[in-house]
Amino acid sequence: MNELLITVAFLLPTAWYFGYRNGKKRMDETSNKRRQGLSKTYFTGLNYLLNEESDKAIDTFVSMLEIDSETLETHLALGNLFRKRGEVDKAIRIHQNLIARPSLSTDDRKKALLELGFDYMSAGLLERAENIFKELSDDYIHKDVSLAKLLAIYQQTKDWQKAIATAAKVAHSGNPQVKKEITHFYCELAEESLQKKAYKNAISFIKKALQVDIQSVRATLISGQIHYSKERYKKAIKSFSELAKRDVAFLPEALPLLVNSFAQINDQRGLSLFLQDALNRGAGISTILAYADILQTNSPDAISGERAAAEFIAKQMHVHPSIRGLYQLINLHVGHASETAKPSLVMLKDVVAKLLEKKPVYQCNQCGFDSKSLFWQCPSCQNWGSVKPIQGLEGE
Repeated sequence: MNELLITVAFLLPTAWYFGYRNGKKRMDETSNKRRQGLSKTYFTGLNYLLNEESDKAIDTFVSMLEIDSETLETHLALGNLFRKRGEVDKAIRIHQNLIARPSLSTDDRKKALLELGFDYMSAGLLERAENIFKELSDDYIHKDVSLAKLLAIYQQTKDWQKAIATAAKVAHSGNPQVKKEITHFYCELAEESLQKKAYKNAISFIKKALQVDIQSVRATLISGQIHYSKERYKKAIKSFSELAKRDVAFLPEALPLLVNSFAQINDQRGLSLFLQDALNRGAGISTILAYADILQTNSPDAISGERAAAEFIAKQMHVHPSIRGLYQLINLHVGHASETAKPSLVMLKDVVAKLLEKKPVYQCNQCGFDSKSLFWQCPSCQNWGSVKPIQGLEGE
């Protein structure tokens, strides 16, 4: 209803303007009659709008374009109103009628065409919207918004090659954010190739991604995954080492492959040194637990192994308090607890486990969206690379 009142507020001064022109003595009688008719038509259209008779209002306002081309902005505003209200079919009808007018100037036609492109996007008619924005992308006035909409369409349809080509045009405008997006588009292509075991293509896309952004965490992670899939374990370890240097918060994404890579080359000491270095860089609970597993495995017997792991976790938790660390600590103590203490520890373990089930693991630092899965593009705000592992007590 507020949007309707805004439109009415916009239309009333226009109606007054034409009524005012009617009173000008210098206008001839024919012109006076014409503008009196126009003013009446405006009020008729307003009446239809106020009575929620949208179709009749559209017919009324569209017919006015034949009388005076100065009503174009009013029609664009009306179409925009319908689109915002979710009545996209009515918005499309208005803008299509505008474009069909042979008397419309080239600039005015482009204005209406742009609005029609917005209508098609809202209606999910992406192919039609794409055609319009491609046409307008060569126009100086509408270039930026058209390229931005094309980029949104190609991301929505996962046409990463077209997204890269379009983003490259946007990058020429000096937008630094676009380079980060191009890197992610190459990473998307690399992941698709990796799933198909097209390793050569995956490697090619990752090289291009790193050429755009040498510090890309995602590209470095995928590089390690590719090497691991090809059983190049030393190269995989090298890539994961670079990952830890670039952003140690993402190391948990590589830990399972990293641990197995060291196991494949029978280098347990190398894994231990790697994890110690990561901890010195500020790695979180996942790395702490991985190192605790090494202590437990390398101990001469199960009891001393569990004791060594528990002592290490407890020591680390003084510096890095963690719910996951608490859970593992309880788990290590349950087996050796007295019969009187064991029920309480088991109950506490179950409570912590349920607490962990409800806690998200990742959060977007732009809009606050959280989840248990890693999204390289935030599903909420659509930003690339803004979702990261949660740090602190409830996270890493």
